[in-house]
Amino acid sequence: MQTLSDQPIPTRSARAQRHYTVLDGLLLRKLRREHGLSQEKLASLAGISLTTIARLEGQPRPPCRCRTLARLATALGEPPDTLDPSLDVPPASQTSEAT
Repeated sequence: MQTLSDQPIPTRSARAQRHYTVLDGLLLRKLRREHGLSQEKLASLAGISLTTIARLEGQPRPPCRCRTLARLATALGEPPDTLDPSLDVPPASQTSEAT
């Protein structure tokens, strides 16, 4: 029988695993502008750094933490999958115009 002291202690990386996705940086910039937000204001609303916003918008398909993508989508009032370039989901702002 194993005791607790016999079991390996998980490393920091095993405990705090980060999950990444790809974000559509050009769409992020477009949506931010459509909502009339500066990079600074979006960063503040999403609780992420201005540097992160600039990096994400400056690349067409930048890697992005899933949590960051969710925060950005929430701040923009869009579903998270809107910013994922692997899905063909139009932004909510486009779908509401069609109705």
